[in-house]
Amino acid sequence: MTTLTLHRSGPATERRIMVARAVRSEFTKVRSVRSTYWTLTLMVLASLAWCVAYCLGTVHHWPAMSPQDRASFDPAQSSVLGVALLGQLVIVVFGALMLTSEYSTGSMRTSLTVMPRRTVLYGAKLAVFAAVSLGVAVVTSLGAFFLGQALLGGPHAAVSLAHPGALRSVVITALYAEVCGLIAFGVGALVRNTAAALTIAYGALTLLPQLVKALPTPLYHAVVAWVPGGDAIAVMTATSGSRPPHMFSAWGELAVFAAYAAVLLAIGAVQFRTRDA
Repeated sequence: MTTLTLHRSGPATERRIMVARAVRSEFTKVRSVRSTYWTLTLMVLASLAWCVAYCLGTVHHWPAMSPQDRASFDPAQSSVLGVALLGQLVIVVFGALMLTSEYSTGSMRTSLTVMPRRTVLYGAKLAVFAAVSLGVAVVTSLGAFFLGQALLGGPHAAVSLAHPGALRSVVITALYAEVCGLIAFGVGALVRNTAAALTIAYGALTLLPQLVKALPTPLYHAVVAWVPGGDAIAVMTATSGSRPPHMFSAWGELAVFAAYAAVLLAIGAVQFRTRDA
């Protein structure tokens, strides 16, 4: 006699299956949208274009540079700076569109019908964005570094990835671009409008650092370390350990911006759960 045994999956197993399905669904959405490819391709091209222009300009002026300028030149920073300056602007678009695009088209209601557990849906969108954008940011930062060093090899100004501070510069640059995207994701969850999300994100990352420079010097020194972007980018991308006395270390500056992103993402999650689509 055959005994049929039924195995009931527990709540934990069901939740894992639900999360996995939500993540696969969000990855399919991201992969099937043309704007994803355009945005990430533009990020790569803009970052590499900056690297080529800056490094070739340095090679051209190298014979005329003074010994002091040559000694202070930072090959790693020169290569990856475009990822921080231009890449951040592009990845912000990707981060904002992850949520706002569905609100603008009304497809968010469909997503919530398929996955009514809003926390799971929000987490799946965040996980897919973080994984895709971080992967592209790391590859772009590494690619910019190696491309820049190849261009700087002519005047023997290049360094290897084992050079003190070079790997840190590459990694922090990628992480900084990622954090900028996460900030835009959180802002998008709050305002639910693409134009508004981009305006706020760009204002915080590009306009605010310039406005802070208009403050009196003592006040500027007191707040500049807490301002996203601006002078902090130079500190994070540099390979030397020296920094202005009013700034945090490279990892410290990144931690400040990561904290901003974490707060925005947490508030965005609460809004996503409580507000109607």
